[in-house]
Parts: sequence; structure tokens; C-alpha cells
Amino acid sequence: MAIIHDIRRHLRTSVARAQMIERDASTTLAPTIRTHLGEILAAGKDMDVLLSRLAQYAVATSSAEDHSNGDVCVMFDSALRRLAHRNKDAEIDSEPIRKCGIQVPYPIETVLRELLDNALKFREGPVKITVIVEQAGKSHVFGIRDTGIGFEPQYVEKIMLPLERLHPPNVYEGCGMGLAICQRTLEAFGGKIWAESAAKRGSTFWFSLPSA
Repeated sequence: MAIIHDIRRHLRTSVARAQMIERDASTTLAPTIRTHLGEILAAGKDMDVLLSRLAQYAVATSSAEDHSNGDVCVMFDSALRRLAHRNKDAEIDSEPIRKCGIQVPYPIETVLRELLDNALKFREGPVKITVIVEQAGKSHVFGIRDTGIGFEPQYVEKIMLPLERLHPPNVYEGCGMGLAICQRTLEAFGGKIWAESAAKRGSTFWFSLPSA
């Protein structure tokens, strides 16, 4: 973690210097130089986001060491508020999670946010999201089902790995860390994550947690 923070500090210094050059010398720089400078700034921003996500992944397993529980519905609403920029035209059926009254560790809000973010992002038009809550033996099982673009079933294991992407970043933003962070967080609490999907037919991401 300390290494990641040091790298981000140096990266931000470099980006800040590039921004100063862009601001102070923009009228005297040749067009090609301005283009290269813009690419440097964009790459710096992308690298900072990636390092931030790697830091999240690195600390995910430590989240179980000292935590308290809270209402999963409250966490769901908090996750949605943080995704307000994406869900303006989404239809979300969240009644099951609002009625369940289940207490879960607070880091599970990150899992909900990542799964909702994917459901809202990987689509080609309006999307409907359905939240599922079930009891399976001694575990609570939650599902986030969407009507998005989906993916071929053979990629289920691949997308759970760090830095794995099925789409180029210029089509769907992201760096391929969201599901890996979910998996690492859930495993820290004795849970797991899996998915069901088909191309052009939407996806359902499931996760389980031991019942309290």
C-alpha cells in the first residue's frame, strides 16, 4: 500500500507540472505538442484511477478484521446515490432488498456499488435491474439481474480476475478491477460471487454471505 501511495504522489506531481505547461504555454506550443501534452494528461489520469483501484483491491481482505454490521437496504440506497450520474433512465426493482431486514458487514456496500455500476454501465439503451434476495441454507444470497449487453458464459471466470476486461476502455470505461474487488471483499467475510449471462441477454451477478 505504501508503494502505491508513493507512486500516486509522484504521478500527481508529474501531471500537475504538465497542467502548468499546458496552462502557461498553450498559446506558444505547436499543435502537435499540445496533442502530445493532452495524451500525457489523459494517461496520467487513467494511471491514477488504476492505482486507486489496485489500492482498493489490496486492502479488501483486511476489511473483515474490524467491522460492524448495518442494514443492507441502507447500503443499497447509499450505493445508488453514488451512482446517480448513471441511473437517470434505469428501472430498478429493489423491493426484495428493502423488505429483507438483513444485517451485513459495512464493506458489502462496495460490492453492491460495483455490481450496480456494472449493470448501469454495460448496456446499449434503457436497462431494468432486478434485485433478488434468497436464503440458501446458512447463507443469504443476493442477486443483481440486468437487461444489459451480457457476455458469453465462458468468460465468467475471466472477468473475476484483476485487470481483465471484455471491452476496450474507449467503448466502456473502467480498468477491470470491480469484480475482483467484489470477490476479494466477499471472500474476506466467508462469502463468494458468481454470475450467469449470455450475450445480448443480460446478466445476473450473485453473491452469498453466511447468515449472522
